[in-house]
Amino acid sequence: MGSTLEIQIDSLLAKKTCSSGLRTETESEIVAAQDQVSQTKHYATKILNTETDGKCRLCQQFDETIDHIILACPILAKEQYTKRHDRVCVHNYTSTYARKQGYNWTKNTGMNMYQNQ
Repeated sequence: MGSTLEIQIDSLLAKKTCSSGLRTETESEIVAAQDQVSQTKHYATKILNTETDGKCRLCQQFDETIDHIILACPILAKEQYTKRHDRVCVHNYTSTYARKQGYNWTKNTGMNMYQNQ
C-alpha cells in the first residue's frame, strides 16, 4: 500500500487525466501504449505466451512492439507517418501562432480540430 502522499498524487493525476476531454476508450489505449502493454504480437508472444510469432503483421520483418508501430514499420512509413506528421504540424500551428492571430480553425475549415475520433 502506498503512502498517503502517493495516493493523493495518484488521485490528482487521475482527475487531471479524466478531465482531458477524451473518451474513456481512447484514454485507455493511450495509457496502455505508454505502459507498453497494448495488444501487440510481441506482447502476446513475450508476456502472455499466446502467440508463437511476434513479427509485425504488416512488414513481417521486425517484432511488433509499440515503438515499431509508431516509429519504425517500413509499411507505415510510406504514407501513415507523413499523414500523422502533417496533422501534428497543423495542430501545433493552430494552437500557437494561428490562435494568437485570432484564426478560428473550425470556422475557417469547417472541421473540428479537437474532435475525439
